[in-house]
Amino acid sequence: MAVLVDGRVIVTDPELAEELEQKGYGEKEKDKLILSPEEALYLVEKRKNFSVQDEKGKELSFEQLLKKLSRLDKEFGRKYLVFKDLRDRGFCVRTGFKWGTHYRVYARGDRPGKGHAIWLVHVVPEEYKCSFPELSRAVRLAQNVRKKMIYAVLDKEGDITYYKIERITP
Repeated sequence: MAVLVDGRVIVTDPELAEELEQKGYGEKEKDKLILSPEEALYLVEKRKNFSVQDEKGKELSFEQLLKKLSRLDKEFGRKYLVFKDLRDRGFCVRTGFKWGTHYRVYARGDRPGKGHAIWLVHVVPEEYKCSFPELSRAVRLAQNVRKKMIYAVLDKEGDITYYKIERITP
């Protein structure tokens, strides 16, 4: 069980926190585990024994939690679909805000502290437009930190196409 407080999801049960951390979820903070909104929603959807309560102690359904989290971040629904797709494919997915992207993704079997992220993933709608300098900055940043830049393009039907963009020198 976890509690939603100010947009953060906190797991206070030490055994559950340890189990989830071993599976690549959350950030340890003293004896608690702080889950990203995407991680919390994913666990509510995938695990029967995991639930999230609001600050008043009311258990939130998947739909209620999705609605609350979407109010906090207008891109949340789109980002969650990509997060879920990557997690379902066996990747450990963490936030990538430090790198200016939505996610950093670890190779299958790796997780923070056990390996290094291989990709920086940025989620965009199919109608997204960007300039070459913007694209170049993203790719250079990824290469400077030894990662590949991936754009996850989400169409109106919810299908995801992944594009790896890299700089080459002939």
